[in-house]
Amino acid sequence: MKQIIKNLKVSEIPDVIAQLGLSPEQKVDLTIEETSDDLLSIMDKIGAKAQAQGLTEEKLQELLADES
Repeated sequence: MKQIIKNLKVSEIPDVIAQLGLSPEQKVDLTIEETSDDLLSIMDKIGAKAQAQGLTEEKLQELLADES
């Protein structure tokens, strides 16, 4: 079974384990990834994705140019 649970507080982990019906003796693999919800982090991720998809500073300036 593979379950992905996002945006979980560390204090909620025991409750989630119980909700999933896992026994205390059952072994599982656990991956912990810190989330960052601040605006600058989100903007950095968007910028990195745009660059990876070919957006350059020049293309961005063309898109933002006022053509009115």
